Parts: sequence; structure tokens; C-alpha cells
Amino acid sequence: MSAEFIKLVSDLQFERFNMHLAQLAGNRTPVAIFFGFELIPKEAATNIQVLVNAGLNVNCIIVLADRQAEVLKNFVDVPVVALEDISHFGEENFPVKPQEVFIPDTSTDVAFANYFAHHGIEVVAPYLVGIQQEYFSLIMQHLPEIYAVHESFIDDESKKSFRAVVKGRLTGKVSNYRFASEPQYFLNGFTPTAGDIAIDGGAFDGATAESFAKLGAKVFAFEMDADNYRNCLARVGGNPNITVENLGLSDKTCEGNYVSGDAGSQRSPKGDMVGKFVDLDSYVARKNLPRVDYIKLDIEGAEFDMLHGAAKTITRCKPKMAVSAYHLAEDLWELALYIKSLRPDYEFAFRHYKIDCTDYLLDADERAIVKYFGLSWLIPNAGEFVLYCR
Repeated sequence: MSAEFIKLVSDLQFERFNMHLAQLAGNRTPVAIFFGFELIPKEAATNIQVLVNAGLNVNCIIVLADRQAEVLKNFVDVPVVALEDISHFGEENFPVKPQEVFIPDTSTDVAFANYFAHHGIEVVAPYLVGIQQEYFSLIMQHLPEIYAVHESFIDDESKKSFRAVVKGRLTGKVSNYRFASEPQYFLNGFTPTAGDIAIDGGAFDGATAESFAKLGAKVFAFEMDADNYRNCLARVGGNPNITVENLGLSDKTCEGNYVSGDAGSQRSPKGDMVGKFVDLDSYVARKNLPRVDYIKLDIEGAEFDMLHGAAKTITRCKPKMAVSAYHLAEDLWELALYIKSLRPDYEFAFRHYKIDCTDYLLDADERAIVKYFGLSWLIPNAGEFVLYCR
């Protein structure tokens, strides 16, 4: 086992989230909690109480604006500080500067991570906070498989990014992650090229399909959700190099329930919407496609099923692939090992991306607030990592 991987395993024993909480509590380290765009006072008070019950020294609460502070003061007995004022920590009428700030809403409020880092405050945005011990046990149980995937990467940057994801998810510290600079799905050497037949699984609004077509590929874009399909069709339906299908990709051709939720729409037996699904092998045969040169997948946890439904195509064509590997904990190791079982000659790379909120997730007012604080619309997160294959 490589020295870098051994160090990772050692670090996790002492730095994982639950151990770190115990250390903070034992040392009475001053910490804060941040509530940004979505402030519901009663829920905020509950989140604060969770930290207090864990024995943490919560010496202040940080919010975006003074008006939020005034409302929240009626629900808590901890000092409330506006984000703009954190440079005054330690001055008269301000609490001692916290060493760490916890961000319970990890979808959008983490946009302010760099602002806290600039002021010397570590940001903790826990992943699966309620089951951290179970998640740690799962990672330890599957260390041989995780190490096998780690060693299969062709470049050192992939190994560093992979280790950073494992560590970041188990510590919750945003600073532990390692984010790539290129646009998501577009790592050099792993993109479709002119003349390729490309599959865009999880097309959403058509942006990635449009980008693939601009590279000269013939794109078949699959979108399960009816609303997303209409939006995608409106955007790229007139492009002769893009075929848009209102179908989800799966391990077999069937109908099934799904939960509609914008970019997070996902197949679920509890869903109140019914969609159509197809396995790629059947689709390729039905459309008489001579080959598949490229596959991109971001289908909210259905990636493993889809790969099973594309086994013949992958074995025959060995397409380049960009596969989202973050929706399920076991995606970290199961996806690469299954692909390798189909074609042992595959090469792998791995990258982690910030969420680009230029025209997604944040509304115009929220983007204006982020810009006001001098921050980017690229948001750090515990997901959005891609397994690249060629």
C-alpha cells in the first residue's frame, strides 16, 4: 500500500468528523454556525442546539444580514453577528473569533467558504452528518476496493483528488477537498471529438449536449424528467446533431416512478411521476448505431444500473466515459471496478468540481449577494466528482 494512502487511513482515525467534534468539545474551542440564504429561525435554533448538546463551545451565530440577526435573537441566547462584521471579532461587544464555522446548508451557503477562510476561520460542512460513524465503517470495510481504484488512476492529480474526497467527506472540512479548474466533464483527453457518437445521460437543460455537439459529436441526449425534457428540447431541439429522448437510462427497458426535482430528479419507487426507461444496449440495437464513442452520466444514483444496461456496448466499443461517482457512497469504488471487469484495458482519471451557479441553483438576488462579498459563483461541495474512463 502506498505511503500516501497509508497516511490517509491514519489521518481518518483521528480527524474524522465525530472524533473532531469530541476534540473541539474537550478543548472548549470557540466555534460558530452560519445561516445564509435559507434562515428559518426555529430550524436554526434546533441546529444550534445539536452542536451545544455535542458539548461544543458555540460562542456566536453568523448570518448574512442585520435584519436576520434581529429575528434570530428572539430564538437563541447566543450572540448573533452579521457576516460583514466578522472582521471585528475580539473587539468590544464582539465575541472571540471562532476557530471553525459549521454550515448546515451545504447546497448554497458554502458559497461563503472562501470568505471565512480569508478571515482565518475553518469551514466545516458535514457530509451525511447523521450517519458519519456508519459511513466511516463502510469506508474502512471497503478499503481494499478503494485502494484498488486509487492505484488504477493514470495520473498523480487523480490520486490526490480521490484521497481528498475520501478525507473531506469524513472530516467535513472544505479545505480538505481538491477542486479541478476545467469545466466539469471536460478533462483533456476524455472528451468527445469530431465525428463521435456521444451519449449524454442526464441531459437536464441540454447545456452539456450542446457543448458536445460543438465539439463535432453526434449527440443522443437522455432526460427522464418531463419538465427537464421540455426545457432541453426548447434549447437544443433544433440542433441537427442532437437527438433528445424523454427516457431515463437504466439496466432494462421499462416504466418506473421518479421524483421530479429540477436537476435532482431521480428514479424512486416513492415518486409520484411515471417515466420511461431504456437500457443502452437495446437503444443502440433499435437505432442501429454502428458504435458509441463517448458516454457522459449524471443520473442521480442510477449510474451503476445504467452501466449494467450498457455492458455489451461498453465491451464492444470501449467508449470514453465521464461518470458521476458521488450520488451513492459505494460509487467511489463500485463503478470503476465494474467498468474494469468489462474491459480490463480501461484507463481511469478522477476530478472533483465546484458547482457552477452562474445560471443554476442561485437566483439573481443570491448571485448579487455572493458577488457583493467578492466571491465566485463556483460553490465547493461534497459531490460533483467524475470518474473519467478511456
